[in-house]
Amino acid sequence: MTSRTLLVGALLVALAAGVSRAEEINPVVGKAGEFTLREADLDRFIDALPAEAQQQLRKNPEQRSLLAREILQTRAIAMKARKDGFDRKPEVRERLGYFVDDFLAREYLTKVVIAGVKVSDAELRAYYQEHAKDFVMPEQAIVRHIFIGFTDAADSQAKAAAKTKTEGVLERLKKGEDFAAVAAEASEDIESAKEGGLLGAITPGQTNSEEFEKAVFALKAGEMSGLVESPFGYHIVKVDERKEKRALPFDEVKDALRSKLQGEAEQKKLREFVDEVAKQTGLELPASEEKPSGEGK
Repeated sequence: MTSRTLLVGALLVALAAGVSRAEEINPVVGKAGEFTLREADLDRFIDALPAEAQQQLRKNPEQRSLLAREILQTRAIAMKARKDGFDRKPEVRERLGYFVDDFLAREYLTKVVIAGVKVSDAELRAYYQEHAKDFVMPEQAIVRHIFIGFTDAADSQAKAAAKTKTEGVLERLKKGEDFAAVAAEASEDIESAKEGGLLGAITPGQTNSEEFEKAVFALKAGEMSGLVESPFGYHIVKVDERKEKRALPFDEVKDALRSKLQGEAEQKKLREFVDEVAKQTGLELPASEEKPSGEGK
């Protein structure tokens, strides 16, 4: 055996080993004809999806597998359509052109036009300071209630019956029965009754009953009201927790504020870009179909 033969053999072995290692690093997910979908291809596809979808696919192998199947099935169907000449039909080519234009425009706007739009920490803090009144958490009460309703406030008999029933419930609570347990049994607010009467956090002006809110915010944490009449019936209210009005620290709102200002900055950049393109291309748009204010009322 010549040295040349040995060298060629060694190279072939090395190449085979290299291909094998590449297969291990970037394994094949599936195939459709000559098209091969690898893990890296699937990752790039996922990277182009919205952030929420990316998170779901990365933490859920089953969803990732379903996506791969969909990609491969779509590719196989498209290959068959091309083989049959379907892509050469005029109406299909026209629609494909629209799809390509739409994708190209969106990618260009995202990857080029607004790619450099960034909101600095200094801009965030300046906005926070200028709009301090917008970053105040109003007082809150974490509330439970037991509700006995009446269908018609003008029906004195119905109101009296509801009041008597609510007074009976109140007596049970005064004797020490657990509020959540009694609410689950006696409250006619079915949804909150499932949670022991829990309504959650309430802020001033949130409900449509002034009487109810007045009772809520007169209580301290752990306290229970007497009978409270609202336009809908009678309530017994308990406050689990009170949270006083407070200014939200910058660090607590920074991420949400960045998202808001970043979105506004991107929209501004997009509007400016579209106006510029309109001037350069002689863009002519159809008149708006919006009705003048008050028309049609």
